Amino acid sequence: MSRPIEFPVEGLRDELVLLRLRSDADLPAVVEACQDPEIPRWTRVPDHYGAAEAREWAGEAARQHEAGEGLHLLIVDAGDGRLLGSIGIHRILDEDRRCDIGYWLAREARGRGAMTRAVRLLSAWVFDELPVDRIEIIVDPRNASSRAVAERAGFRFEGVLRSYVVMKDRRRDMAMYSLLRTDPF
Repeated sequence: MSRPIEFPVEGLRDELVLLRLRSDADLPAVVEACQDPEIPRWTRVPDHYGAAEAREWAGEAARQHEAGEGLHLLIVDAGDGRLLGSIGIHRILDEDRRCDIGYWLAREARGRGAMTRAVRLLSAWVFDELPVDRIEIIVDPRNASSRAVAERAGFRFEGVLRSYVVMKDRRRDMAMYSLLRTDPF
């Protein structure tokens, strides 16, 4: 996009979740959540995630936001502000009018529908605010929880892309899900 993504200062919310920009004060909670081995297992979060990695990620997220290349948000409880997870927009491709969404959820937040709500909120905002006609979610085919989130949020399964990404020095297949601006969700 080449210009900063303008995200509402007050965030996006429903009765359960609030999606908001991160601050340096959030780093300890993010580090704590990322100690759960399921998060690095399925994502690009490093296996050994500490304060240094959190600061590095915060810097890269700020750079991507300013360049219009991505938007990294936190998912927090709409009532008490407790960290539930992270969600973001990646690979914003102007010429193709598409982007992808990635996410992780803290262990104690799982099983309550928080991520499905977050994906729906962010998807609606993307279609309203960005020049995007297609949103993709790619997940490891063995990650049943993330696949279920994509499906519950209205994304359609398109197939498994063989050897699609390199993650942690290993090529991985990825299940592709998509949501089009014209799809009901």
